[in-house]
Amino acid sequence: MNRTCICVGLLYFLSPFGLGAQQPTLARYFSGVVANDVFYLPAKTDRYFTSGMQFEYGVTKVVGSSILPGLEERITNYWRINHHLYTPSAIDSAKLQLNDRPFASYLILSQGKIYRSGTLGLRIENVWTCGVLGKYSGGGRMQNAFHELVNFADPIPGWVHEVKPDIILNYQFSLRQEFPIIGRLIAAPSFTIRAGTLYTDVSGGFVLSSNLLTFSPRRFLRLGLQSDLRLVGYDATLSGGLFNRDERYRGVIQPRRIVGQLQLKGSLHYDGWRGSAGLAYLGKEFAGGWSHTWAWFGLSFEL
Repeated sequence: MNRTCICVGLLYFLSPFGLGAQQPTLARYFSGVVANDVFYLPAKTDRYFTSGMQFEYGVTKVVGSSILPGLEERITNYWRINHHLYTPSAIDSAKLQLNDRPFASYLILSQGKIYRSGTLGLRIENVWTCGVLGKYSGGGRMQNAFHELVNFADPIPGWVHEVKPDIILNYQFSLRQEFPIIGRLIAAPSFTIRAGTLYTDVSGGFVLSSNLLTFSPRRFLRLGLQSDLRLVGYDATLSGGLFNRDERYRGVIQPRRIVGQLQLKGSLHYDGWRGSAGLAYLGKEFAGGWSHTWAWFGLSFEL
C-alpha cells in the first residue's frame, strides 16, 4: 500500500468532513474480557499481571467515503472500562518487597475512535483515558474478597504496600496496515504511541492472521499471532504515579527500556456473536524480574 493511500486514510479519519453524505448503517455492540495468569494451566502463577477485566460498549457506522467514492468505511466510537491488578512474586509476604514488582491496581475509563478501511487495509485508533491508580481503584479489596470466597486461597496482606494513589490521564494513537500474503493469510505491521501518567512508550508490532474456516461473511473462525516490541519511557505500575511520587519504588525498581510481547489468539464469529480466547507472553519488564504468561477469554455481541 503506497503512502498516498495511507495519507488519504489519515486525512479521512482526522477530518470532521470525512463522512459521506449517505445515511450510515449503525451497529451497536457490547463486549467483555477476563484475563488471569491462573488461567494459564501449565503454570498457574499468581504474580506480576495477575488479573484484569474489560467492558466495552461501542457504536459502529458503515458509511460511504466522500474522498474515495464507491468505497465503504467503518467508524467505531466506544467507551471502555479496564480494571487491572499487579502483584509481586512473593505474594504471601506481609513485608515490603524492594526487589520485586510492587502491588498495584488501576481503574480507568477510555473513550476511543477507530477508523477502518477494508479496501485500503488501514486501521487507525485514537484513545483518551482517565482514571485512578492505587487503593481507590479497589484492586486489593477485590482480590482479597475473592480469596475469602474460595477454599484454596488465603488473604493477601501485602496490598498495604500498594503504590500510592494517583490520577491517570493518558492518550494512545495506533496505526495498522494490512497486506494479503498467500491465500487467506494477512500480515499487518503496526505502530502505537502512548503518553501520560500511566504509560509512556512507543511500540512496533507485527500481526499474522487468517480465517481458518469461513462459512459466510458473518460466520468464520479466525486465528492470529501478534508480536510487539516496546520502548518504555514510563510505567506507573512499576514506579508509582507521576504526581504522587512513591519513593519506595521510584528509582528502586529499574524498568527495562525494551520489552517484548507475543500473543496467540483465536475468535469464533457467528451472526453478531464473537467468542475469543488467547495466550499472552510478556518478556522481562524490570531488572531481576522474569517473563510472564497469562490467558484471557472474551465475549462480544451486537445489541
